[in-house]
Amino acid sequence: MTMSHSRPDGAPSAGFDAASVPSSALVEFAGRQRWYAGRSERVSNARFEAIEDSIGAAELGELVVHVEDGETQRYFLPLVRAAEGAAATSLDAGPAGGLLADGARDPAFAAAVVALLAKGEGEGGALVVHRSRATADRLAAVADVPTSDIKVLSGEQSNTSVGVGQLGILKFYRRLRDGEQPELEVTAFLTDRSGFTNAPALFAWLELRRPDGSHTAVAALFERVANRGDAWGVVTDDLVADLSGSQITHERFDAGATLGRRTGEMHAALARKTGDAAFDPEPLDAASLGRIIAEARTEAGEALDVLAREAERSPELKGEIDRLLAARGEIDGWFAGFSADEAGGWRTRIHGDYHLGQVLVSGADAVILDFEGEPGRPLAERRAKTSPLRDVAGMLRSFDYAAFAARDRLGSDAGEAARAASDAWRERTSAEFLKAWEAASGVSLSSAANMKLLDLFVLQKAFYELRYEAAMRPAWLSIPLRGIVSLLEKRQVLR
Repeated sequence: MTMSHSRPDGAPSAGFDAASVPSSALVEFAGRQRWYAGRSERVSNARFEAIEDSIGAAELGELVVHVEDGETQRYFLPLVRAAEGAAATSLDAGPAGGLLADGARDPAFAAAVVALLAKGEGEGGALVVHRSRATADRLAAVADVPTSDIKVLSGEQSNTSVGVGQLGILKFYRRLRDGEQPELEVTAFLTDRSGFTNAPALFAWLELRRPDGSHTAVAALFERVANRGDAWGVVTDDLVADLSGSQITHERFDAGATLGRRTGEMHAALARKTGDAAFDPEPLDAASLGRIIAEARTEAGEALDVLAREAERSPELKGEIDRLLAARGEIDGWFAGFSADEAGGWRTRIHGDYHLGQVLVSGADAVILDFEGEPGRPLAERRAKTSPLRDVAGMLRSFDYAAFAARDRLGSDAGEAARAASDAWRERTSAEFLKAWEAASGVSLSSAANMKLLDLFVLQKAFYELRYEAAMRPAWLSIPLRGIVSLLEKRQVLR
């Protein structure tokens, strides 16, 4: 699509033609973006595919990346004219197009998107606006925030989030996957139908509908919650202070009890029967349990294959590595030991990627974020119902990581006393979390079947972490490794 000669301020030049942007320039530009997932892939070509709609001054489009022997990747990429002096971070669209920048990081473009969401326009073009039934008055207030108070937030990896004053967070989904976006489904359910208030309200979202009938979410506007940081930062800071003997002058966050209560309330809300087939609970029957066990066995087997290659690179962990590898048959036998008689309970929608970094600490309370599920999984898997114990396991593993991270920050000052104290904190916090979660969720943890299923999810998560750390952060390999060994010892799989 070639733009007209009537150009709003900040728009690409009049000669910009999306089809003429060189593939090499697009790939080079994408490689410098935090949201691009194709850095390790061999790319055959890339193109900018224009979206037949408009918002403000931006040229709207999708960056389409064709990967050799892999699926085609699509990314939402609004383009605006690059600011003066921004050549190093710009896309060179050639002599006709000039230097362009990622519009998702442009406050003026963000303001235009918020205005579109507030007006509710977008029907008839490629972009369709959806709005929450419960938050219309609050959405209007967000739309009144001046552009000068709109700022890109740091720390995002797979998406781009923009603060709209103190009232809203505008989130641009960068890697586009066709179908229903789990975060929007779940947050809309919690906002409009559940009564659960410890997740940011969803105000509105923007959906791209292509001529071929496929559709995907490209942006969403959420409530902005006043906070003092995510629970990972707050918890590890407090634990470092405790281990080093420093005085904590602020209000301490009661991680175990508070997170347990709010997590349990979230799961109870998601288990409500409303007549919506996408959310109504379904029995955790023998077939469902069989799929869960098969997935966990596969994860464990792949992780042990990786571990066999790690022994030489991590000699200080050789003892634990050798014990696990020698017990491979017993580990697989433990997974195989589940029977159909142990099926029971309910499958519901869950958070899906739950850990301390997905929670904001607001005063003494907790607010739960980011219901996308694991970004690397297909949408169908992220939307699938499963046991809420999977989320519980994710948080228990996060407590283990927090204990290690606090010791790691102390460096050489972290002796045996610090190790014992951090381990005691992890055990105490985990026990408080489970007690509060059980009371709030209504799911019994006195059931042997539920506790065995929780063990399975904890092991599966730890085996997943083991593969990740081996590939990305070998210095932290000991965290999941020792967590796996400890649990298997308690269950007498390792002797």
